Amino acid sequence: MANLKWQAKSDSCQVGRISIQRIVDLENSPFTASAIYPDANLDIIRPLAERFGALHFDAVSFDLLLSFHAYLIRTDKHIILLDLCCGNDKERPTRLAWHLRSGPFLDNLAAAGVRPEDVDFVMCTHLHADHVGWNTRFIDGNWVPTFPNAQYLFARKEYEHWRQEHEKNPEESVLYGSYLDSVLPVINSGQAKLVKTNHAVESGIYLEPAFGHTPGNVMLHVENNGDHAILCGDAIHHPVQLAYPHWSTGFCANPDQSRSTRMALLEDYADTKTLLLPAHFQSPDYGQIGRDGNGYQILR
Repeated sequence: MANLKWQAKSDSCQVGRISIQRIVDLENSPFTASAIYPDANLDIIRPLAERFGALHFDAVSFDLLLSFHAYLIRTDKHIILLDLCCGNDKERPTRLAWHLRSGPFLDNLAAAGVRPEDVDFVMCTHLHADHVGWNTRFIDGNWVPTFPNAQYLFARKEYEHWRQEHEKNPEESVLYGSYLDSVLPVINSGQAKLVKTNHAVESGIYLEPAFGHTPGNVMLHVENNGDHAILCGDAIHHPVQLAYPHWSTGFCANPDQSRSTRMALLEDYADTKTLLLPAHFQSPDYGQIGRDGNGYQILR
């Protein structure tokens, strides 16, 4: 078993023979705490900012700082991308940080030695707009799959929910418009495969249901040579949920179910060697989780 630890310099870790690397779309993105967590207020947030530090909080406003990144997973057989962030050129007028962006995601991917045509699988823990943006790019007036040789794996339960939401009211901007510009073009291209929420991509890489944040939300397990990492998506959004694991976000479709999913995840893997890799923590705060009073902490 290797020394399983997130390496700050390379922004990556090694899970046995499998490498996992963060590919950044957007970092240090501020959100008012109460806009994400309805139970938050400054009296609670200030001591959490002292506890978790400037990496995760604005020093003046105490806004929460979030990262939007994909995970690049390289196995002996495949190149996999998980959670494709915000994307470029997407109209998101109610989310100005995501609106009509011209970000460096593909340049960052190239710096990791991967071209779009090299990717074998694209996966999304769920289909919110900030997890599907780079599924497509705008070419010659059309949204087309960014990764021309990849199979896009969507959890059937998740996709069917959002398909039905769109069909109820086609004029409504479902998922801030991302269903139409980042999901449906992949479906229409024939590159999508709808899978069960426990689907295995290959030996040691498999999905697990993590319902609550969305109806078909999943996590991805990576196991190899005795090492284990869980790419847990939005089951945990920000380190404040380590101190207050019962807090669900205002974006959760089913807050009670989301809470149960998160608390089971933390309870099951606290004080173990399993590495937790959330979708929005700022680097390099990824690692094993330990119990800390009534909550949890990152074991660096």
